[in-house]
Amino acid sequence: MSIDNGLFSGTVSVPGGSIVIVSAELDKGAVERARALLAGIEKGAQKAIGSALKRATTSAEAFAAREIQQEYVIKSGDFKGHTTATRRVSVNEAAVEFHGAHIPIEQFDTAVSSAGVAARVKRGSAREVIDKAFRPDRPVHSGILQRETSRSYPVHGVMGPATPQMMSANETVKEAIGKKLKEVFEERLDHEVLAVLNGWR
Repeated sequence: MSIDNGLFSGTVSVPGGSIVIVSAELDKGAVERARALLAGIEKGAQKAIGSALKRATTSAEAFAAREIQQEYVIKSGDFKGHTTATRRVSVNEAAVEFHGAHIPIEQFDTAVSSAGVAARVKRGSAREVIDKAFRPDRPVHSGILQRETSRSYPVHGVMGPATPQMMSANETVKEAIGKKLKEVFEERLDHEVLAVLNGWR
């Protein structure tokens, strides 16, 4: 777990894998000002703070996908499709938990030729041939498979890294997501307070 200027990030091991947690300590002064301005409106502060946090965490999730693409050869849609982001908010902290299963290797940079199946996961690297891997001809199978021995069976799908692995490998990415979380919240809070005061929320 790292802590830097109110930004927190870390990886927690759980049964079956790991979860990457990115959180940011919120500006307590801004939160208290919002509460004071909306004190006369039932649940006014709760609505404004909640809306600002939702916008911030949504932005952080989209930002995470773009940041991962800077290092990994994967489409944003594929990254998001294999990622579950859980938002957790409190009075003075916002957090996003990223977790997901391993992503099939064919959703990275994969090529099939007479030489076999070659894949590249990270940018700046070259494709490498995957031993005993093949793309099946029959439609009953999908994706890239790999034989465990020289025999035809058993086989299993070839998988690349999971979201927590990609994020855990780069502390800079987690810190950047935390900063995005904090920045968007602080930018949106004033707008959300105004929206509640004007009866838009």
